[in-house]
Order: sequence, then C-alpha cells, then structure tokens
Amino acid sequence: NFHILSVAAMELESAFEGYATPSDQSYQTRGEHAEVASRSDPVVWCSAQVKPLSRAELSAYEETGFCIVRGLISLQQIEACKNYLQSFTNEDQLKVTDNCRFVTEANSTVLRSIFAIHEDISPLGELATAKFLTEYVQQILGDDIYVHQSRVNLQAPFKGTGFSWHSDFETWHAEDGMPRPRSLSAVVFLDQNAEYNGALMVIPGSHKSFLRCPGRQKGANWEKSLQSQVYGTPAEEHLRQLAESNGIKYCTGAPGDVLFFDSNLLHASSGNRSPFPRRNLFVAFNAWSNRLQAPFFSEEQRPEHVAHRQRVERFPRA
Repeated sequence: NFHILSVAAMELESAFEGYATPSDQSYQTRGEHAEVASRSDPVVWCSAQVKPLSRAELSAYEETGFCIVRGLISLQQIEACKNYLQSFTNEDQLKVTDNCRFVTEANSTVLRSIFAIHEDISPLGELATAKFLTEYVQQILGDDIYVHQSRVNLQAPFKGTGFSWHSDFETWHAEDGMPRPRSLSAVVFLDQNAEYNGALMVIPGSHKSFLRCPGRQKGANWEKSLQSQVYGTPAEEHLRQLAESNGIKYCTGAPGDVLFFDSNLLHASSGNRSPFPRRNLFVAFNAWSNRLQAPFFSEEQRPEHVAHRQRVERFPRA
C-alpha cells in the first residue's frame, strides 16, 4: 500500500510545511574557504528496531558510515538486470540536458550513468525499490522514505573514468535543497567489484564530519559535474587528514552483495582499466520528513531525473 505523492511546481511552497530545516549553520558550503565542521545530526535515527540489522550491525554502521550485506540479491535477479542493461547502446546517447537521463564519459560516447532507473518497468526498476532493500533503509533512517535519485553507474571496461572524492550530501544540500543528512544510498553490485575494476573507496568514519567545499558553481553545473565533478569536492588537505586518521576501505564484493552507506560518507572510485565491467545500481533514499526545498547554495535546482521532487513514491515504515 504505497502512497504516491505528485507535487506540482505551484504547490511546492505549501507542501514544504513541516519539513526538516537545519537549525544551525553546520552545513554551510560552497563559500570562499574549505573547512571541516562537525556533523550535527544522528547517523542511525531509530536504534530500537533490531531487524533486519542487529544492534551490533547498527552500531558498526553508525561508527563507520557503511555496511555490506552479502548475497542479499539472487543471482537470477542480477542476471535479469544485466540482460536489461544490454538494451542500451551508444545510439541512445544524447547531449546531457535537463530532459536526458543518459550521461556519457567526458568527451566520449561511452555510457557512464543512466538516471531515474527505478522508474523503468524492468528488473532494475523492480529491484530498486524492493522491500528487502527498503526495510534496511527505513530501519536506519527511522522514517518513511522515497527515492531521491537512482542510477546505474557502468564503469565500462578500459574506459570508465571513476569519480572524485566527495560527500553526496554536500551536493544534495547545496544543489538540491536537502535539509539534513537523513539519507543514504543502497548500492547493488551487478558485477564483481574489485580494486582492479574501480571498486568504491570510502573513508570510514568520515561521515561524522561535514567538509565544506570552496567555490560557487553557476548555471546548470550538473551538465558537467555528472561527468567530472569540480565544485563540491573537498580540499585535498582535509581528505589527507581523514584518510591518515581513519584509513581507506575498498568496498569489494560479488554480484548480489549490497552496500549501504551514509549520504555524508566520503567516497570515490578510480577508473576501470581492466577488461571487466563494474556495473552497480545506486538507489539514494531520503527520509520523507527530509524532502527537498530550494537549493541552499545554488542558483538553479537540478532536473527531476537527478533529484526527484514531483515524481515521488512514499514507502511507509511497517
């Protein structure tokens, strides 16, 4: 019994009544200087629930900012998803615009990402919001949830260029108007994820700090940032300090494993120069009480297929 809310643009202002709003200046960013601030919000918002994650697993997630559930998705489902991806060819590619959900590698026709994948009537669309995924998210966020963003990142063999170090929440706050980091991503491994083909790297515990990123983007920054991010990238000295203190962890695993990670966790991936693909389904969930407002530090909001405001489906907690 999912509840569907479609918020028309003219209704957005009144619909924001009751939304969470930052009560302090912890999440200021895109200014003149790079700074490190302490996170002012919880990581686990409902510690009383003991399923599907145990208390010990919740505690570990709270401490590190991520966890990997092994073998959560059947190989049959994984194969169906990969077969569906074969239907996309370079002929589908268009210039990155506000109505094109396909993103290519910079200066290339090689497919990098496909957005709004959860809206497809397909094995991937079904998997993106399956109950055995959403129940983990609802437990951690302690709220009804919806899909803020979904995509498949392909990291094509020999051609995948990877992703710079960043916190998702920094961008979602600055450019999408997400008030608080009451959000997380579920990443379904469609292929073997290994160091050699660009597995995700994270800095454990980095989600407890908010790294304010320097520089203010102008116009439709997302047209370039989805290919290669410039604004919203932390200072190297701050990344170095956190990495030296906390280390760097590769999130490796087999097809069917699922990584859950906090929206403020610093992560990156190197390019894929191997002959093997590294395709992952990313589903970014947001708490229903944390829905998007006007961007906090951007002149323009990103399009619907990148940050959902109107086409949102509410998944209530059990």
